[in-house]
Amino acid sequence: ATRTGLAGHTRNSITQLAKLESELGSVRHVGHSRDNEELELGVSCLAAGILDDTGKLVAGLSLSSPTDRMQPDWLKALQETALQISKGLGYKPSPKKD
Repeated sequence: ATRTGLAGHTRNSITQLAKLESELGSVRHVGHSRDNEELELGVSCLAAGILDDTGKLVAGLSLSSPTDRMQPDWLKALQETALQISKGLGYKPSPKKD
């Protein structure tokens, strides 16, 4: 962790650059991220991006909770809220392909 500058806060922290790059690629692909007790044991976080009218990521919306209280439906609600905020900034999602 010292060599890469990625400090580990818990045993779940990402401390290898290759792992971080892989995680960021996954986040870009699925459109959300999860912190699985990476900063503090017992606390997890979900996050979704907020896009502007050009589709550029301009902000993030997140929620944190004790891990044992995290609910599966919170991710969908978070993503829907982030999308509504994005639309308020002029973002127009592309039509879904069947």
